[in-house]
Amino acid sequence: MDWEFYVLNFIRDNFSGSILDFIATTLGFLGRGPIYIVILILAFIFSRSRPFARSLSASLILSLTCCNLIIKNIVGRIRPYDLNTTISLIVKAEHDYSFPSAHTVLAFVLATTVFIYNKPLGAVAYIFAVAMGLSRLYLYVHFPTDVICGMIFGILLSIAGHYIVGLLFPDKSRLSPHKEETT
Repeated sequence: MDWEFYVLNFIRDNFSGSILDFIATTLGFLGRGPIYIVILILAFIFSRSRPFARSLSASLILSLTCCNLIIKNIVGRIRPYDLNTTISLIVKAEHDYSFPSAHTVLAFVLATTVFIYNKPLGAVAYIFAVAMGLSRLYLYVHFPTDVICGMIFGILLSIAGHYIVGLLFPDKSRLSPHKEETT
């Protein structure tokens, strides 16, 4: 854990400033849910984007269940600011466990789901997701391994959500390679 405090303190000592404070706190606010709710509402409104909306919904439900309800409580990792009490936070202290970073998980769920459906837009979404993860370090609310594992969990849970939705809502417009069209 020493190297993780080294990374957090390096970021804190070398990159703080009012502009970065604003960006990090704004990302933290968005990562709590508003951006995902707006995206889901818009995606469900338009029929063309409903497959994306279903995949994103399944992936978000999977990630919240697996990461927030199960993994966080099993691992029970204390947040960095609780261990290094000399730090003054610029955000309100969180009262749940640190591992994994839920903000990072959700951002990578979104980015991966967007990437599955639209590669160029997905690349932009990955930039947002990386910024989200870095903001969690900048704000001193997560350890680097919380963010790294959040990235991994987000990607894997998005793929799992997409796969589950594919099983539940098979694309009826394509014929199975083992069936012949009968008309």
